Amino acid sequence: MKNIIFDLGKVLVEYNFDVFYRELDYKPKMETLMESTIPVLEFEAGRITRQEFYRKLKKIYKFEHSLADFEKVWCSVFTGLTDLVDYARELKENYNVYILSNTDEIHFNIVWQDYPELHFFEDNLMLSYELDSVKPQKEIYERALKMFGLNPEDCLFIDDKLENIHGAAVNGITGVLFTNVEDTKRNIKKYLN
Repeated sequence: MKNIIFDLGKVLVEYNFDVFYRELDYKPKMETLMESTIPVLEFEAGRITRQEFYRKLKKIYKFEHSLADFEKVWCSVFTGLTDLVDYARELKENYNVYILSNTDEIHFNIVWQDYPELHFFEDNLMLSYELDSVKPQKEIYERALKMFGLNPEDCLFIDDKLENIHGAAVNGITGVLFTNVEDTKRNIKKYLN
């Protein structure tokens, strides 16, 4: 293995959408953004603008916030870094490290601004909204690898969602499912030794 690719949300950065719902005074039907899955994925894939995203979520969640206030609420979900960040920094001494994330321009920019501890990834960023696709679509892995000229067999991918690990495997990338920091570190080490 030469390249280690990390997901962002729940792997490197913690988040909790309960904060989003509380701020909007909304009672979710599910514990995820189920009601807004389609516009969220469209926005993460870079297929709609932030204004279109705002309008679509305003229609779904019926809030009165301005675009600027909505964006603050949308970004209030991040709660801190996981301990895997320190391990990723250690790995950078001997491997190329990357981030491959389903994210949008609002979320990513605030994460990058608020967590400078992630800046050791430098420009090794594979972001869904720039790759016009989302995990687990085949295209995102192909485009991410092509972007940096990586061979799939040289890559290890860490993600908290099994479907994204399977999507990577279809593209010849070995995956490690993030469960908790200690078990994930142990599983990463198995592939590196």
